[in-house]
Amino acid sequence: MLFENASAELALLLFTLLVPVGVMALALMACTRGFLAVDGAAARAADRLATLPAVVMIAGLVCSFFHLGAPAHVFGMMAGLGHSPLSNEIIVAAIAIVIGVVYWVICLAKGLNAGGHKAFGIVLLVAAVACAVFTGTAYSMPTIPTWDTPYNWVGQLGLALLGGAVLAGASLAVAGYELDKRARCLLLGCGAVGLVAVAAVLIGQGAVAGAAAGSLGGLPAAVMVDYASAGIGCVVLCAAGYALWACSRDRAALACVAAVCVLVGLALMRVDFYGVFLSAGLAWL
Repeated sequence: MLFENASAELALLLFTLLVPVGVMALALMACTRGFLAVDGAAARAADRLATLPAVVMIAGLVCSFFHLGAPAHVFGMMAGLGHSPLSNEIIVAAIAIVIGVVYWVICLAKGLNAGGHKAFGIVLLVAAVACAVFTGTAYSMPTIPTWDTPYNWVGQLGLALLGGAVLAGASLAVAGYELDKRARCLLLGCGAVGLVAVAAVLIGQGAVAGAAAGSLGGLPAAVMVDYASAGIGCVVLCAAGYALWACSRDRAALACVAAVCVLVGLALMRVDFYGVFLSAGLAWL
């Protein structure tokens, strides 16, 4: 039941997964290249490999148009800027994507020096955090108690940090770019914070959903079993992917497998969110 409900919102699920992860990965790659980079033969290849997170980000953008039904609807969304959480989400995400695309195109065209990477790194990092937070707060609605919690944006920020760090690390590994100790600590630290946040949010969201449904006569056991299964799968895959990436020592194949594990795990996190909160949650209320 939970997976069926989540599949009905597949376009939104992919948008809220791929865009924050892609933008954060670009931000962390830019910061790594600008502040902590060591010049070498792989520096130009690392610029070109910004293509990987850029493709992830753009794929999320494409998914958002499937949710709108028609591209022209985006103009109606913009009209609510400032007083509609959903419009705010769309505008902030669009700005983040535009900045990310500009950075990617420049990297492909001619590359950037350390100063250019620093500037884009700072701007992209702010944009990535804002994108994750606004994507979460778009679901904070007082009329729906199961949505009106800080777990929404905390979960999205954790998702972006974990997925972005591992994807950035994998992209740099494919480029043959060896991280120095400081750069490795930066990416590992962001990933660890994200992993802890993801696990905590899954537990917190489950408790809120259970309490809200309990006050209305309980919720189907099948939904809770599916929620627990997806949550456990998320944490196991994310933790395994993070550990594999941490031990990969910049080996491209291992780093890519780790990134796939983390992305699949984070997709299960979004399955839990949409399966319980969007479809089934509305039925309770």
